Amino acid sequence: MSTATIETSRTLKQLSRKVRIICQDGAKMDWNAQDEWQQKATGWHCTLRFQGRQYSFDFWQGPAITGEPTAEGCLECLLSDAQSGEQDFESFCGEFGYDQDSRKAEKTWQACQKTTAGLKRLLGDDYEAFLYADRN
Repeated sequence: MSTATIETSRTLKQLSRKVRIICQDGAKMDWNAQDEWQQKATGWHCTLRFQGRQYSFDFWQGPAITGEPTAEGCLECLLSDAQSGEQDFESFCGEFGYDQDSRKAEKTWQACQKTTAGLKRLLGDDYEAFLYADRN
């Protein structure tokens, strides 16, 4: 029997209300390590808090987006990455059109796997409720 504490039929919007977010202006990733899009976007360092646990990460928004990131917006992006990180490398490459010999593809896949692990730690038994929640 699952020990999940959240009703699984809720939308991501509803679920994200239980998650607190703290945002600091400026991503922590070194400027030289950022790709061209990240350098032109607005970088944030965010922390999500849920049931006594937290997960911190850098987050970028396109220059046309104003205001701080929201818990729902961050979760939408992170859950998408986490779902990709649950795939094996070959499936990941096939879905996103990457060459399996690409170091960039492998680095991106590993980043998605890291996000998967971070969100599983943050959300605990509720991870799948968030992952499969209706995102409309």
